[in-house]
Amino acid sequence: MKIIYKLKILFLRIVGYEKPLRVAFLKYLQVKYKTFKPHYETVLLESCKEAKKLGINKISVLELGVAGGNGIIALEKYKKSIEKHLDVKIDIYGFDTGEGMPPTNLKEDLPFVWKQGIYKVDKEALSKKIKSKIFYGDIKNTVGDFINTSPNKVACIFFDLDYYSSTKSFMDQIDSLREHLLPRVFCYFDDLHLPEKYISDINGVALAIKEFNSSNVKFKFGKNVDHIMDFKFPLAKSLIYMLHHFDHHDYNKFIGEAYGDDLDIKSTKIKYSILDD
Repeated sequence: MKIIYKLKILFLRIVGYEKPLRVAFLKYLQVKYKTFKPHYETVLLESCKEAKKLGINKISVLELGVAGGNGIIALEKYKKSIEKHLDVKIDIYGFDTGEGMPPTNLKEDLPFVWKQGIYKVDKEALSKKIKSKIFYGDIKNTVGDFINTSPNKVACIFFDLDYYSSTKSFMDQIDSLREHLLPRVFCYFDDLHLPEKYISDINGVALAIKEFNSSNVKFKFGKNVDHIMDFKFPLAKSLIYMLHHFDHHDYNKFIGEAYGDDLDIKSTKIKYSILDD
């Protein structure tokens, strides 16, 4: 009877899935193969395109929360292809305590979901698999260490700190990073959704974003509208925000060349391709 009931629930979940089943298939591959992260690849690609439009050919990428290292391993794999494709240089940096999730009693951190000590990094094993620099320690202290390396401009950030408090600790230091950011920085938030529906704007990462936007004028995390034409970000659409740096000297610089002037009455075809930009 247990098998029959499980099959029933599985059937209901499949027929009730609102998106094409190919999306579920991609998600299955991501779960099955830990370094298969098409959302990481496309965020990295689009952020490099943004940098290129601004005339920047060397960029930095941050992963906040390294854990087993699958994200950095995937980024290093995608980096090789993108560097050749766009003629850019990509530096990848990881941030992690190295000791797993720290203790917390904050309700906003969802301690009933995240357990102290999980996601501990095997530093020795990971160091043999990657070339990227990882800053170990409390995120309150390591952002300054990153700044001291005089890094290239940050084009995208992968947030995977789980806790509200840890995410807020990084966000509180964004102003200190202002000289090292592009005018718009792609941000992927891994912990905005749980199937159990525990996370909302009253806790977790979503609350950190809301509070940041409420208390800042020069910086804002902007969320785009989910739309049928949003074809660029498999498995990541609603988890992507853009960090807008409104005071950046290049914020208003025109970068819309890809859209061209295809509305000219003399033109019989639209020249724009979904792959051009």
